[in-house]
Amino acid sequence: MRWLATLVVVAWVQAVTPSAHAWEHWPGEWNPGRPHLALVDAVAPLPTTRRIEQDVFRLEVPFRTQKDGGPWQVSNCGPATLGMVLDGFGLGGQPTDDLRYRAHWYQGTVGSRTGTALEHIAQVAEDFGVPTIGLYAEGGRFHAWSLDEIREQLRLGRPVMPLIRLYLLPGKENVGPRWGHYILLTGLTEDGFFYNDSLQTDFAIGTSGWIPAVQLERAMYSSHFPGQALAFGSPRMPPLKVWTP
Repeated sequence: MRWLATLVVVAWVQAVTPSAHAWEHWPGEWNPGRPHLALVDAVAPLPTTRRIEQDVFRLEVPFRTQKDGGPWQVSNCGPATLGMVLDGFGLGGQPTDDLRYRAHWYQGTVGSRTGTALEHIAQVAEDFGVPTIGLYAEGGRFHAWSLDEIREQLRLGRPVMPLIRLYLLPGKENVGPRWGHYILLTGLTEDGFFYNDSLQTDFAIGTSGWIPAVQLERAMYSSHFPGQALAFGSPRMPPLKVWTP
């Protein structure tokens, strides 16, 4: 009867194990448990917080395109944008599809072509030790960000990832209005914001997007979760380089 017991176990494992699909080579050391950040963080003194005071600046965050020819490129803006953040903080080497697998494991949609919810992007970022800021308000609701809150996080050297309506992004006016999209806000001008956009394929274009403040606010507050965004970083993260004109 031992062979029967083995057959039952194999059938059960096949039933509960999510299909890897495009992620046959996802890192085997990972497990879905959320590791706690080092306890030393709770007692060690915080480094001095750097604040960027220039009127115009941009955080130098590496570019990553979601248009990589893979089967998930249409809906990979979240994982690709997270990949830029990890690369910027010196945590490179994570393929976009691997980041997608990790996020969609939490989301329960492995193998689906759907997009990635921001709370699961946050979970994966924190798995890599990158603190996230501002996703939730009191009562567990999503926080609705103001432009001034975004400006302050950028001045502290923390890139911000908002959910927007794609058709309200400059140059995307003809895209279907139902599409949501993530961009990565990286800097400020007197009347607008710099951003990285994973829908681009060229590094120079992908890292130098600019959107007027009023247009960004409209794009964010027209999204499925109005005003939803997430900032990445803390005083203990390695500081990103800053470009100024």
